Amino acid sequence: MGEEEYNRILDELNTDSIATRIINDNYGKPIEYIYNLIEEAHLSNMSHKWFNGDVIIVYPSFHERIASKSYITIHDACISINQLYVNYNALLINITSNTKFVLSHSLKFEVCDELPQSIMDLEDLERTTGHEIPLKRVKTKTTRK
Repeated sequence: MGEEEYNRILDELNTDSIATRIINDNYGKPIEYIYNLIEEAHLSNMSHKWFNGDVIIVYPSFHERIASKSYITIHDACISINQLYVNYNALLINITSNTKFVLSHSLKFEVCDELPQSIMDLEDLERTTGHEIPLKRVKTKTTRK
């Protein structure tokens, strides 16, 4: 396979930001290898509940805080005044439909809790805790010409 054919195939595979990153990181490696990495990445970022098979990239944001009042965590643990806790939020980008979402409100975690890093983590968290994790769509600005 020539370089022109190789680049043409990579252009066809380059359909979203996940594919772009993988292609850039693995340029020069066999097409089949790059294709398999892209497929694996899409599968590991696929929503099974909230977005019905769409590929979602999660950008978590979290900060340690000292509680100024009592809170209940997503796991139903009590955080007392002056206790350290983690305030968690996330930006979710649906790369299948090109839409963005954030959590409707931040989630509270104990410092020792494992924080969600992917769409599967968030969907599993909702399932295992029994607490709904509501999302709200982020409106993106359009530019006028």
